[in-house]
Amino acid sequence: MIVKRITTLLVFASVLVLSASLSGAQQSERVFRVGVLMVPSAQSMQQRLGVFHQTLRELGYDKNLIIESRFADGAYDRLPVLAGELAGLKMDVFFVAGEPALLTAKEKGENIPIVVVSCDPLEKLVGSLRRPGGKATVFSCVSADLVSKRFGLLKSLIPRLGTVALLYNRRDNHELEFRDADAAAKSLGVRLAHIPVETPADFEGAFKSMIEQKCDALYIVTSTFANAHWPKLAQLAIQHRLPAMYGFREFAELGGLLSYGANLSDAYRRAAVFVDRILKGAQPSDLPVEQPTRFELVINARTAKMLGLEIPPTLLALSDEVIE
Repeated sequence: MIVKRITTLLVFASVLVLSASLSGAQQSERVFRVGVLMVPSAQSMQQRLGVFHQTLRELGYDKNLIIESRFADGAYDRLPVLAGELAGLKMDVFFVAGEPALLTAKEKGENIPIVVVSCDPLEKLVGSLRRPGGKATVFSCVSADLVSKRFGLLKSLIPRLGTVALLYNRRDNHELEFRDADAAAKSLGVRLAHIPVETPADFEGAFKSMIEQKCDALYIVTSTFANAHWPKLAQLAIQHRLPAMYGFREFAELGGLLSYGANLSDAYRRAAVFVDRILKGAQPSDLPVEQPTRFELVINARTAKMLGLEIPPTLLALSDEVIE
């Protein structure tokens, strides 16, 4: 009887081990699908998405992960079709950048969880920062809160700053950044020239207007649209000899004078961590919104020299990188 009971226990234990083994094998064999939806072109997103992909590999995703990417090349009108294509492929999670892509993914993705990298206003995008609610969570790059700092940096570099062109996409909501830009301009005794654009075809006319209004500098309002076109904007700023400020380092690397803001590579790295947690069963509503803990100032010294601007030692001391 004792021998029979031992044999039964051994058989039962073997079944448990076999079941656990099969369960683990099934788990490891599961292939996850991540849908990437971006407004800018694939080329302009190459560096940041490279960080996103590499982080997922470091987290253990290789042959068990398929990433389907769609790029609107700056055309918002293409987003619904692209998001619909991804939703039709039955994604486990969407990864998007910016408000337009997020809203489209929400509309087309039904119950697909979403991780988004975006700026302001966060509450409008996901609700509570502590418990976002719904099916999306976000890593914020923050923008409006940095407007005063950016204007101060322009003023320190151009002491006689009189008029600043405020370039923005008329299709986006910039209420917070406009409010803070007005306040910063008043405190510095600077006039703002509002320059709206809607497509790249508007750029030449916009810069012509800046010259006609005798603008001393250009401030580009942060948006998905501007992110999609910053190479062209940097080129035009140099061509028209306008000192230009934007929120991300890529702008200064491409010839813009200054950038001050969050490091987007850090944002895309954290976004990959969010995706990993969702693939492992977490709900977006349970993942608190994250915001950057550091901001970087990048100065293009070559552009400053071309514009005849001398960078003050105090500004050099504040910089995180000076492009010689």
